[in-house]
Amino acid sequence: MSLQIGIPLLLAATLLQAVVLPHLRMYGGQPDLVVVLVLAWATLDHEQEGMVWAFIGGLCLDLLSGVPLGISSLVLVPIAYLVSLTEARVYRTNVLLPLLLAGGGTLVYHVGYLLAIRFLVGMSVAWLQILWYVTLPSLLFDMIVILPILWMLRPLYAKLHPGRMRI
Repeated sequence: MSLQIGIPLLLAATLLQAVVLPHLRMYGGQPDLVVVLVLAWATLDHEQEGMVWAFIGGLCLDLLSGVPLGISSLVLVPIAYLVSLTEARVYRTNVLLPLLLAGGGTLVYHVGYLLAIRFLVGMSVAWLQILWYVTLPSLLFDMIVILPILWMLRPLYAKLHPGRMRI
């Protein structure tokens, strides 16, 4: 059921991230909307939907990036799995944890993506420049946008996954 919402949402985020946000870059970085959406959904979800969102979001990213298909999914799916192991209730009461989750998830995504590009594709990577001028600003942007995205996705998740009554 969540894929009826997730696929169009991930496609829109991918297009926005690939077409509009590069023109609004600040300090070399931009928000990773697909990564943040995947992290937010995996945070809210108690099942494995976050991993499906990660797979689909990664494929969408790869279709517009020019790298071999599946590289982003290869990196995003394990991150979504680790995030889905956490309890969503903790994030509702503590503002700091989603920020740390977004920062850590973005850092792991960028480093994993660079490792995959380097060793699976064989492209050379300017590690220090990319980490300093792209990853660090993107990490800060992702930490800023995770809270509004969680705030917007929480009612949608609650509507798609109504709580179970216990007697």
